[in-house]
Amino acid sequence: MNQSKYNLKVIIKTKEVTIKLHQRVAIIEISEGTSIGYENGIQTFKRLLSIIGDKPWVYISNRVNSYSLDPNDYKHLNEIPTLKGIGVIQYKRSIETALELEKMFVKKPFKTFDNLDTAIEWALKRIEG
Repeated sequence: MNQSKYNLKVIIKTKEVTIKLHQRVAIIEISEGTSIGYENGIQTFKRLLSIIGDKPWVYISNRVNSYSLDPNDYKHLNEIPTLKGIGVIQYKRSIETALELEKMFVKKPFKTFDNLDTAIEWALKRIEG
């Protein structure tokens, strides 16, 4: 279930991605079948960073769809000093191996969840702490 008790506002919507925001928690949903990476995602990501500004924030990947990514691109997220953590909501157990691989490329706190509300609660604590 990808509904939340939190008030989520869609701030960016493209063919490849929808980004919702709750306070300074960015919830990213990639479109079905998309191959997402630095080259095709950087402009959207720059828009997100311009909205958030220089305040601490957390990235949550809400994996409601199946898509591909290059874990090497996490190096770009690792370079953002205001990013305080990365959360991934998994709805399918079949992606656990992929998540273990992704975790090896991330230098920020990285945690997996099975629902959106728990992920947002963790993110808010990361921002406050």
